[in-house]
Amino acid sequence: MSSNKPSIRKPSTKKNRIHLKEYFDFRNNQINQIGLIFFSAFVISTTLIYVFNERFSENRWKDNPKKRYQMVDDIKDRNLFINDTKYEVLKQLGRPNDSLSAELIQYNYYIGKSAKFSSGEIKQLSIIFKKDTVIKVMVTSRTD
Repeated sequence: MSSNKPSIRKPSTKKNRIHLKEYFDFRNNQINQIGLIFFSAFVISTTLIYVFNERFSENRWKDNPKKRYQMVDDIKDRNLFINDTKYEVLKQLGRPNDSLSAELIQYNYYIGKSAKFSSGEIKQLSIIFKKDTVIKVMVTSRTD
């Protein structure tokens, strides 16, 4: 016995989920495919950059001067020595290769040649002080 009465149950407003395999269906949704490809490329490139750039470590800095260029980006990005004193810098980096001025307002540390596509200049990490406090950290070309 079926009745002709309308049902009391309300229709569901919940959207159907799209399965992962449908994103890769060429006929289905090309915009989502392109977005997924760009997102994957971003994640992979960010991971590779993080893996191949060395994090700063006192021991590695002092033990292997030829690999210092790998740590310089980390030092600059994280502003590691800003507002540190001369004593703290000397403790972490060791003695500078040279310092400028009688008041020792700038320490220069040899960092070598980077493995990147560059002109092959020898670079140095320059730490500039004002009243015995670091105010600026930068990479400059070494003048010998």
